Amino acid sequence: MAKKRKAVKTKKTLKKKATAAKAKKTKKKAGPAKVYLGLGSNVGDREEYIEQVIFLLEKNPNIQVTKRSSNYETEAEGGADQPAFMNAAVAIITKLPPEKLLEVCQEIETALGRDRETEWGPRTMDIDILLFDDQIVSDDKLQVPHPLMHERMFVLKPLKEIAPHAIHPVLEKSIEDLFEERKAEGGEKYDDELPGFKDIKTGGYDDYERW
Repeated sequence: MAKKRKAVKTKKTLKKKATAAKAKKTKKKAGPAKVYLGLGSNVGDREEYIEQVIFLLEKNPNIQVTKRSSNYETEAEGGADQPAFMNAAVAIITKLPPEKLLEVCQEIETALGRDRETEWGPRTMDIDILLFDDQIVSDDKLQVPHPLMHERMFVLKPLKEIAPHAIHPVLEKSIEDLFEERKAEGGEKYDDELPGFKDIKTGGYDDYERW
């Protein structure tokens, strides 16, 4: 319950900051947007589910996957007695607006058997929109940047791998800086070498690196 209360408080704080920051931004960049997604699975063949997400994203004519992180295994948060998660981050270029991209992500989650009945529960796939260019979205359906991403090492670590210099438009800090701050707060709990935070190297990384 403590983690849920903290999450609610953090969301409210970030929402206030996002509203203030959004008020300062009046122009949106023309053309396709660079977007970062966070992926997480702790049911079934977790690595295969991540591959399926990337495959289904690529099938959409309005989305191009440009880069992906390695897979990282972490202990589940927010619920007891859950299998460990496999997490990854993906960079895409898209012509879709944030709300339409959210619909696509939710359709993919559903296609892969996502169970939405249990909050913080096990899931075949969770797709979060982390950053959408420097846009700030704050409504009942979607908040971008993701309101908890700066507190979650399982988000920051794979995102740092592919976008260390990306800037959080509300906190105005780079992903690398947010990662180092969170790691310092967590101490040895988030030491890169600990077995509880394992880097799972994959052979498909270069397939999606198109710079």
